[in-house]
Amino acid sequence: MKKVLFGSVAVVALAMPLAAQAADLPVAPAYKAPVMAAPIIYSWTGCYIGVNAGGKWGKVTGADSIPAATGAGGTSPASAFGFDSGSSNNGSFIGGGQVGCNYQTGQFVFGIEADADWQRLNQTVTVGALAPLLFVPGDTFSFSSRWQASVRGRLGYAWDRTLLYVTGGVAFTDMTVATNFIPFGIFPGTAATDRQTLTGATVGAGVEYAITNNLSLGVEGRYTWYGSQNFNTGSLATIGFAGGPFTFSPTTASVKLNTAEVLARLNWKFDWGGPVVARY
Repeated sequence: MKKVLFGSVAVVALAMPLAAQAADLPVAPAYKAPVMAAPIIYSWTGCYIGVNAGGKWGKVTGADSIPAATGAGGTSPASAFGFDSGSSNNGSFIGGGQVGCNYQTGQFVFGIEADADWQRLNQTVTVGALAPLLFVPGDTFSFSSRWQASVRGRLGYAWDRTLLYVTGGVAFTDMTVATNFIPFGIFPGTAATDRQTLTGATVGAGVEYAITNNLSLGVEGRYTWYGSQNFNTGSLATIGFAGGPFTFSPTTASVKLNTAEVLARLNWKFDWGGPVVARY
């Protein structure tokens, strides 16, 4: 019994220093998961200015009309020459700039943009061998345009730095119509030029990628139509069927212009709309 008691005392005596040492050990810190930074999502909100360059193609259709005219030789018949310039070889370089503003909510981007570009569209239609009455083979009608501009809305869908969008609005362009009625027999040749600004509609689509927080690169295609516009194409010498001196009949051309273009665009976005935003 004494041996058991002595052993118990010895165990307690040894355990007390060990417990004291354990109490002096530092408490292990509680584990905390690392805080993950929220992903940075690019914002398209803001205003921008940029440049563009590409190709443009145009097609002119319409008709030049000669009304009936009464002179000393009697009354001449009315006549018209319909024309279609085609579009295969009527291309032009186009270049200029644009300015606009975007507002992004969620992944949708709403914007407005205005642009202006220089171009050099030139088209000529010549009356062929089967010339309508009062026209002569070799009579020519020339069409040219040197600038275009537009004001458009934009609606896009963004995946971070990539933006797909559609666009549409009102377009403007200049057109010059020049006629050259060549001399024929006793009839003198005449020429005329008329220049006007056309208003039409334009629609298109594009894709844009933000290379940096301020610089973006994109490609856009658009189709534009300008409806029908009347041009003064000068006077043509005509004669009545009864013979006698010729008289001059004023002529007019009803012209329709449709164009298509593909542009590469480079934009610089200002920070007025705020920096990139974090999405949690």
